[in-house]
Amino acid sequence: MGAGCSRGCASTEAAQTQAVVKVKPSAAEAEEPAPWAPAKKADEDETPAAPADAPAATLVVPRKPSEAPKGESTVYGGSSRKLTILHFNDVYNIEEQAREPKGGAARLCAKVNEFRESGANPLVLFSGDCYNPSLMSTITLGKQMVPVLNKLNVNVACIGNHDFDYGLENLQKLNGQCNFPWLMANVLERDTDFPYAGAGTIWVEDWNGIKVGIVGLVEEEWLETLGAVNVDEMVYKDFIEVGREAARRMKAKGAELLIALTHMREPNDRKLAAEVPEFHLVLGGHDHHYVSAFIEPHNNLMVKSGTDFRDMSLIEVELMAGNSDPKMSVERIIIDGSVPEDPAMKEIVDEYMKLMGEKMDEEIGESLEPLDGRFQTVRNRESNLGNFVADVWRKSANAEIAILNSGSLRSDMIHPPGVLKAKDFVSILPMIDNTSVLECTGAQVVAALENGVSQWPKLEGRFPQVSGLKFKFDPSKPPGSRIVPGSVYLWEFESEPEPLDMDRRYRVAVKEYLAQGKDGFNVFLDCKVLVDGESGVILPSTIKCHFIQLRVLNKWDEKKIYTRSLTARWLKKVKSVKSLDNLAAAESRFQRTSTQYYQQRSHGLAVPHPDQGYYCIAPRVEGRIVNVLEEVVEDLE
Repeated sequence: MGAGCSRGCASTEAAQTQAVVKVKPSAAEAEEPAPWAPAKKADEDETPAAPADAPAATLVVPRKPSEAPKGESTVYGGSSRKLTILHFNDVYNIEEQAREPKGGAARLCAKVNEFRESGANPLVLFSGDCYNPSLMSTITLGKQMVPVLNKLNVNVACIGNHDFDYGLENLQKLNGQCNFPWLMANVLERDTDFPYAGAGTIWVEDWNGIKVGIVGLVEEEWLETLGAVNVDEMVYKDFIEVGREAARRMKAKGAELLIALTHMREPNDRKLAAEVPEFHLVLGGHDHHYVSAFIEPHNNLMVKSGTDFRDMSLIEVELMAGNSDPKMSVERIIIDGSVPEDPAMKEIVDEYMKLMGEKMDEEIGESLEPLDGRFQTVRNRESNLGNFVADVWRKSANAEIAILNSGSLRSDMIHPPGVLKAKDFVSILPMIDNTSVLECTGAQVVAALENGVSQWPKLEGRFPQVSGLKFKFDPSKPPGSRIVPGSVYLWEFESEPEPLDMDRRYRVAVKEYLAQGKDGFNVFLDCKVLVDGESGVILPSTIKCHFIQLRVLNKWDEKKIYTRSLTARWLKKVKSVKSLDNLAAAESRFQRTSTQYYQQRSHGLAVPHPDQGYYCIAPRVEGRIVNVLEEVVEDLE
């Protein structure tokens, strides 16, 4: 064991501003190759050659083994060597925030430049999540982050879950424009030995006389939450197993300092540090709190560096002559308003803020129906706008039911038929709302609906807009007893409604806000969390992705392929066997008919324009929410 650390190893945030020092124990013996690792021929190596005038580096990327030249490993010795590492993770808003710590890309850049100007030559590492979520990213699809990260001179990054929010093609396009590699070693393309999304696996380079090895690792939990990529194309490998094999490979290439750059929850980072002692450092993302701790039993160092350009970690490493155990210290750097803004980065930020304003007039789609977002509608009764948002959201969240509190819909107006612009949907969904998926019994779903209608006729934001459900309520009854017994039905796409089973457990999508019991939805506090808010889809992003999907479908020629493909994809995500059977029967009689036919068939999510043929939205009020008092009045009339 090493000599221990100069403070307790608790992960309380209050202790994080103090520097900590430890001595790393000797690494364990190298493990045998893991079963997932592709066998390498004796005359092949995946190490690309470095330019003659550059430090020797290894970046393992997807490529045919025959294309890779031979590499060399070097074991360094000599006098004491020092290395400065700067780490950050989970950054979303490039502009400064209203409250302290103000953060902002320009201030973090100024702080990074301080270390460069001091001659430290820092190794800058990023643990993922940048292309979403933010209001700006709903307009730009995350492209503002490329010049920001390049200006920070990031050296290596690990892919995060929200980097996939606008699809695989968008992620690969943006990653390809970055001046540094993105790693993710333990998620492979199905039926291949190559990392998913064109990621690299390990990175080995001499930095300030210390040969550093870095592997990118992610957890399985967030893979199933990805709403904009086909998870069936991924093969997940255990991060412990892959980490051990990566450590062995990096040590074989002469790496002296081994780093796991991760996008995982803190318990998994602790597990990695505890079970793979070869890693001197575990630098994580995904969580948004700041924590640093020495992890027993090996006393290696785990760090998570906050979020949103408001925090950064300074990690100092020293290798003494004749001793392979590095001394390490970590210091939390808070990026508050006292940090000056870097002028060049401020220019980039200002350019994108201006572009964001201009992009508000960008046409993103078209509706054949007026979309009713008035408070007197969405907070009082079923709305076609509420149906559209809830349906798209539920599909992306891979849930059977979605319950959206109508206070989420903020435009308070009727959006006329015709072209929809970015500013329309920013006015409808101005907040970056995270999604939780809960496991709820039918009885708990009814309890949530009771809370939703409890304040009627007050125009309260808790009134629900729903997807996958239909129900009736009687406002003449006392709150808590207003849902009409036997009126709640599960209503799946392409299926006949079926009574909600009070004992069965359902996957229910709600905003993280509601999952925390807010707005009177205390019942959700007793429900098992299947997908937490950090891992769930982002509500406004699901709408953006839907219109991107329609744009892609509009490039095809055969009209019947459009809706069939969209419907099949939705059904595959919600995994309803009954719905798939109904779809198969429907396809046998499929033909292009009226707009009403498509509205009924796709719930208005993909309806051909009656004149032009391209696909629009045309959501309707469908009888999902029925006020029985109004139903009686209509019958009398």
